[in-house]
Amino acid sequence: MTETGTSPSAHAPVPESPLSNGDCNPLRTLCADLHARITAFLQEDVPTERLRDVQAQCRRSLAIISEALERYPLETLSLSYNGGKDCLVLLILYLSLLPTHPSLPPALPSILIPPPHPFPSVDAFIATSCARYHLSLSQYTSPSMKSAFADYLSGTGRSIRAIMVGTRRTDPHGADLAAFEPTDHGWPAFMRVHPVLEWRYAEVWAFLRHLGVEYCGLYDEGYTSLGGTNDTRPNPRLRVVEDGGVRYRPAYELEADEEERLGREW
Repeated sequence: MTETGTSPSAHAPVPESPLSNGDCNPLRTLCADLHARITAFLQEDVPTERLRDVQAQCRRSLAIISEALERYPLETLSLSYNGGKDCLVLLILYLSLLPTHPSLPPALPSILIPPPHPFPSVDAFIATSCARYHLSLSQYTSPSMKSAFADYLSGTGRSIRAIMVGTRRTDPHGADLAAFEPTDHGWPAFMRVHPVLEWRYAEVWAFLRHLGVEYCGLYDEGYTSLGGTNDTRPNPRLRVVEDGGVRYRPAYELEADEEERLGREW
């Protein structure tokens, strides 16, 4: 694996917080820190309409995650995590709701179904972010997504009843989804929870950058949607020709949702 690149001006590591109430669970400490940061952001008099929209999106997402936590015991909830920008927003908001949860484990269940040809830098970011955010990641490389979920739910995820997914409305197959959507007939049975379904592309980046959340370095190289090395390229809308060479502007400079996947072949 190679190390991911980072832009210090764009994002920074999540800071540490002191332990409270004698609880020595590092995950609880992290959740308390993120809860404080999200609460402060929601109370902030932000300077732009976009950030006000992000605040509204956060409130909607937090309500969906809160409902999931009311419907399902924490040990039956999992997170689909691939290191991408959307599930990173979901993860931060999810963790921010857990600091006072009575049965917080050392690490939270999560699942990764990687593409056939993953980027080494994405693999590296997944590894470092799983350690930072205390995720217990189960990885499945089955021939299909359906069989991967079947393997997960019959193996390490056998207690899981609902999986939170970072799908957005503009993603493939996202147009008709609801916040809570059971799997289709013939699929392994679980509830799909979509807390960030209504977020726009630019809002995702406004959240990550305003809160200083570290993200995968490929996004700074013009990649706007991450798949595998065989089907993902920098977004052509971010291409800049200058001084006889070519470079790509960072992903957060793209605005239009419909242009997000122009670097993907599917």
